[in-house]
Amino acid sequence: MVFGNLSDAIKASLVPILVAVAAVLIAVLVFDMPLSMMSGAGGPGQMMMEPPASAYLGLLLLLVVYLFVFGWIAVTWHRYVLLEEYPASVPAIGGRPIWPYIGKSILIGLIVVVIAIPLFFIVGLLGAGVMMGGGGMGGAMVVGTIIGLGIGAVLTWLWFRFAIVLPGTAIGKPMKAGEGWNATKALSGTIFQASLIIVGINIVASLVVGVVSAGVPILGAILNLGVTWVTLMVGASLLTTLYGHIVEGRPLID
Repeated sequence: MVFGNLSDAIKASLVPILVAVAAVLIAVLVFDMPLSMMSGAGGPGQMMMEPPASAYLGLLLLLVVYLFVFGWIAVTWHRYVLLEEYPASVPAIGGRPIWPYIGKSILIGLIVVVIAIPLFFIVGLLGAGVMMGGGGMGGAMVVGTIIGLGIGAVLTWLWFRFAIVLPGTAIGKPMKAGEGWNATKALSGTIFQASLIIVGINIVASLVVGVVSAGVPILGAILNLGVTWVTLMVGASLLTTLYGHIVEGRPLID
C-alpha cells in the first residue's frame, strides 16, 4: 500500500517530517542536545559526558513534536485510504482529529506497557537462570534475544489488536479499544505472523542504526529517521487495511 502509492505517501509525510527535522535542529542548536540522545547510541566519549540540563528540555520538545508528527501523518494516511482524501503538499491540520488520535494511541500504548511488565520480569528470570546454569553472559544474551523477539511480537500483536480502532478515530468514527480487540479475533493468527515479521525487521534495523550512530551520529540520526518513517507508514497501512476489512467489510486485496 505504501510503496504502491509512494507519491501520496511522500505528500502525506514530507512536510511533517521536515517539521520533525526542524525540531531536531532546534533541540541540537538551541538546547545543546547531543544527537546521541535521539539516536540512542554514541561513542564512548559521548556516553561518559553528562548532557546539559537544557538538553532534556530539548528532548521533551522533540517528544511533543514527534507525537504530533506521528498523529499528523497517520491521520492523513488513514483518511487518504479510507475516505480517498488525497493529501495536499502540506497535509491538512484544521478539522483533523490529530490530538484525539494521539491521546488514544497513548492510552493503547499504556495498556500494552502494563501487560509488558510481567513479561519482561519473566525474561529477566530466564536470563538469570541461564547464567546460573552455566550458560554465561553469551548464553543469556542469545536466550534473551530469542525471547525478546517473541515478546516483541506478542506486544506488537497486542498493539495491532487494540489499535485497529485508530483509523476509526482518524475518520470521525471512534471505537473503544475493547471493541477493536473483539473485532480482530478472527484474524488473530495472521496479525501475529505480521507482528513477528515486523519485529524481526525492526531488530535488525535497530542494530544497523546503533552501529552507524556509534561511528557517525549524524548519519545514524538520518538513518533512524528513515527507519522510523518506514515503520510508521507500514504500521499505519496495516491498521488501515485491517480496519477496512474487519470494520467496513472491504476485501483484503482489491
